[in-house]
Amino acid sequence: MLDLVFGGILCALCTYLGMVAKQYYDKRYAYLKDFADFLSVLLDNMTYTKDNIVYVIEKYTGQNKGQFCKDINEYASIVKSGSVDAKDISDIFACKYLKKTEKAYISTFFSTLGTMDYDSQLARTKLSLAESEKLRDKAYKDSKSTGVMFSKLGLLLGIAIMIILA
Repeated sequence: MLDLVFGGILCALCTYLGMVAKQYYDKRYAYLKDFADFLSVLLDNMTYTKDNIVYVIEKYTGQNKGQFCKDINEYASIVKSGSVDAKDISDIFACKYLKKTEKAYISTFFSTLGTMDYDSQLARTKLSLAESEKLRDKAYKDSKSTGVMFSKLGLLLGIAIMIILA
C-alpha cells in the first residue's frame, strides 16, 4: 500500500516537472510574440503618427501584460531619465526564458532605437519585425512540439515509475 502511495507521489512529481518544462516554452513564445506585436505597433506609429517612444510604450502596455510589458516599462523609465546605457538595457531584457541570441537581439534593437536617422530607423524596425516574426514562429513550433512532448513524457514517466513500484 505504501508503494502505491509513493508511486502516486512520484507520478504527480514527474507530471508536474513535465508541465513546468512546457510552461518554459509557452512563456518564451509569449515573450517573443509580445516583442513582435510591439514592433508592429512601433512600426505603425513610426510610419503614421510619429509619437515618442515613451508614449508608444505606455499605449502598448496599457492593453497588454506579461514579462515583456514589464521590461519595456522599465526601458521607458530609463528613456525618461535620459541615461540610456547598453549595459542597463541588456540587464532589462535578460529574460530567463530566452536564448542568449534572442536576448542579444532584443537588447541590441532597444540600444540602437533612436540613434539613427528616420529612414534608417524605419528600415531597421521593418527588418527587426521580420526577424522577430521568424523567432516567434520558431518559438511557437518549439512550444507545440517540445513543450507538449515534455508534458506527455513527464506523465508517462510518472506512470512507468508507479507501475514499477506497484
